[in-house]
Amino acid sequence: MDMLKNEIATMLAALRTAIDNHSAEHPTGTLPAPGRAQIRTGTNTASTVGTLITSAHTTLEKLRWDDTLYPDGRKRMMGDVLTDAEEKAQQKVSQIDANATVARASFIVTALPTLTKGRELVAREDARMILDKEDDPVTALGRLALRQDDVGALAVTQWGADYLRSRGCDDREIELAQQVIIGHALNGAADQNADQERSAAARGARAAESLLGIRDAAMQTASMLLQSMREHYGVPRADTATPRDPRRPAAPTVLGEDIGPLSF
Repeated sequence: MDMLKNEIATMLAALRTAIDNHSAEHPTGTLPAPGRAQIRTGTNTASTVGTLITSAHTTLEKLRWDDTLYPDGRKRMMGDVLTDAEEKAQQKVSQIDANATVARASFIVTALPTLTKGRELVAREDARMILDKEDDPVTALGRLALRQDDVGALAVTQWGADYLRSRGCDDREIELAQQVIIGHALNGAADQNADQERSAAARGARAAESLLGIRDAAMQTASMLLQSMREHYGVPRADTATPRDPRRPAAPTVLGEDIGPLSF
């Protein structure tokens, strides 16, 4: 097995393992709809990256050994194959990203605790009594987000951001704090037994976060392998795209597939 084939086999096996681990840890059948469908679609799309890569490699090998082609024509066709594969890989990554983002948003809305207006004033007083004594309001607010009561619900609202701003935190600090606070709130929701719907939604948010990791793995795998193919076959990426000469045949299409628009 040559070095390129070995690299393809190794990296695609690692991606497959990551996808299998994600599916085992976050079975879609246990997740609420409609986020469940988004997770399933994103996972299935990630699984097709391997087919895209192997198809591109097979096509390049056929072109390499086709002695009816002139060298310049062969290189142009190889370049078209790789460009087509890169575009399709980017489309797949974008679709996975959209699926994960939409699923995460829908799950978070369901997972976070709710707070009625009638109890909000009392919750604010209780929260301030705790937070005003703390030297590190960010950490303290994160601890409150773990609670499954009115104070915990308040911590994940705009009030939490406003409170941090009143304590001198800048926008960057608040943005980072909100990520921690939401994470704590989801952990608290997932671990509690009183509200199974919220618990399931919190697990769904974790699945969406895991899918974002799969997105990154798919993007890195496709990018590295397609670049390795360019180097192996001596087809550097053109600085500027040049229109295809209509007098010569189009390059073989990788998989011949079109990714349609997402429907949410």
